[in-house]
Amino acid sequence: INKGSNSIPLQPKDSRDNHQQYHLITMTTLGDYGEIFMGNPKNLERAGYKDKGGNIAYDPEFECKGGSSDPNDRQCPYETKESDAMGLETTGWDGRLMHLNMPSFRDPLCPRTLKYLFSKAKRPNDIRVRVLQQNMDVDDDCLETYCKMMAQLREETGGGDTSKGGPAGEDCPHRDQIFVHPISAKDAAGPTYARGLIGQDMHAAYAKNEISPQDFCMSTDSHMDFEPEWDEKMVNMWDQAKNEYAVLSTYVANIDQLGQNLNGVHEVPHLCMITFTSQVRTTATKCARNLVKPKLTNAVWGAGLSFSKCHAELKVPVDPHTPGIFDGEEFNRAARFFTYGYDVYTPNRVYVLHDYHGSQHNPKTSSWGHGKFGQEDLQNAYYRLNTMLDIPGGELDEQKALQLKRSRYGLGDRRTLDELIEFSGVDLRHKRATIDGKNRCGNIQWVPFIEHPKGANFIPTFDDTTEEPLDLPYDKSSVWYDPQIDGAGAGMISRDVIENEEDPKEKELRHAEEKAAHAVFKEEAKQLAGNSHHADEHKRLAAALEEDGAERGHKEVVSSAAVAALKAK
Repeated sequence: INKGSNSIPLQPKDSRDNHQQYHLITMTTLGDYGEIFMGNPKNLERAGYKDKGGNIAYDPEFECKGGSSDPNDRQCPYETKESDAMGLETTGWDGRLMHLNMPSFRDPLCPRTLKYLFSKAKRPNDIRVRVLQQNMDVDDDCLETYCKMMAQLREETGGGDTSKGGPAGEDCPHRDQIFVHPISAKDAAGPTYARGLIGQDMHAAYAKNEISPQDFCMSTDSHMDFEPEWDEKMVNMWDQAKNEYAVLSTYVANIDQLGQNLNGVHEVPHLCMITFTSQVRTTATKCARNLVKPKLTNAVWGAGLSFSKCHAELKVPVDPHTPGIFDGEEFNRAARFFTYGYDVYTPNRVYVLHDYHGSQHNPKTSSWGHGKFGQEDLQNAYYRLNTMLDIPGGELDEQKALQLKRSRYGLGDRRTLDELIEFSGVDLRHKRATIDGKNRCGNIQWVPFIEHPKGANFIPTFDDTTEEPLDLPYDKSSVWYDPQIDGAGAGMISRDVIENEEDPKEKELRHAEEKAAHAVFKEEAKQLAGNSHHADEHKRLAAALEEDGAERGHKEVVSSAAVAALKAK
């Protein structure tokens, strides 16, 4: 039993089938609104943090007030307004659809995932699924195998609603709600490339009015399971955040926890720390217990589960120009979400679960590292991600870097990169996990921003060829706004002409430092691109997640690269 979970084991209730089931007596949680595990003190110290760790009480009001007792200091996220809802209710999902994005690489569990998500949904008719299927000829087709599974379910149950495989005699329930984009596994180029293609498919559907910004969108993997009525529960949980810009995200629990109240305290994984490998990598997953609502995080996002309004997915699509990237995908998108005004929350309940064992122990599903990208492609991807977040090893020319940051897959214009660094605590510009040694896993304050004048549903447009922004000039609320350019009107003054004044000596010194750092990290990128590091990292993460430590629930997942760095230090 998890130490510190306040749970006391009693005698086994039953021993049928050699599986012992225990009653748990759960004691009062540390706080009235839940509690947060901040980390093991020794591990925190090794990672450069000054905090004591342990558990603290969750305070939802801190997100608005930051600990101030002055009511004038209270600033809360933007709740859904009637003007946002486009004629629908501001809560719930009546009149809305739910869109699931699911990349699948040679995954035999993809059909089962489709079966579970439809058969366990409360409103299966309102769900749309997009599968980016990366298969070889010998692999089972996800959609066709799903149809066979539903036919078998009908045969076993006699048919009926979707939970029973659909009505007797029906060919394949919900087949017309599943959109499969097939490519050869030989043409695969990693998770960001796959998710990026799905993002392009979503934009095409949006252009045809098949997706509304007020619909709900969920991005997940192709080897998942779901709690009964998971769709309704996810929407209700999102509503609890009271934030039109909320994105629920975490590394979800394993499927062996399906139907369980983990440790008797509704324990959920909580992402809040990173480490540096080839890129920024989420690490040291913490946990939270008995949360009364989703908890605001320090902008750390996980690709395994992302749930939001669809305007978030449409506004912040995954960058497809990063072939071979595994580390770096998540924090890059987290930064883009944050700068567009979105806030990442840890879900307070687990309704979507991941089959870690079934997916990561299949050698086929992890062979994407042998796709159509090479060393040069991977180096360019590192360069692109570094440039976007001011990480050493990116573009040295300020104007070129700024052009990339403003492009289709760049940063948003509601919050700045400096605000992200302060809020997340990640020292991007020096490749350090923390800027000040402060642990931001606990209670944190929301960062205010000015909404776009056209509202939450506004989806910016970009040139299809150059990917440069078309919605110019920038309005005065934009962080990109320049009065010498945007105030004069679009096209009257070139954006390339205006440069911020800087002391020539300071500029020369800064450029010298940047060139030195660039050379170091360029060599690092070559070494990483030349080995199988990127192909093995997902396996290592899965193995770490499955380890049962002495303090189950308090274990901290650290990548092999991070361990090696600590030993070297």
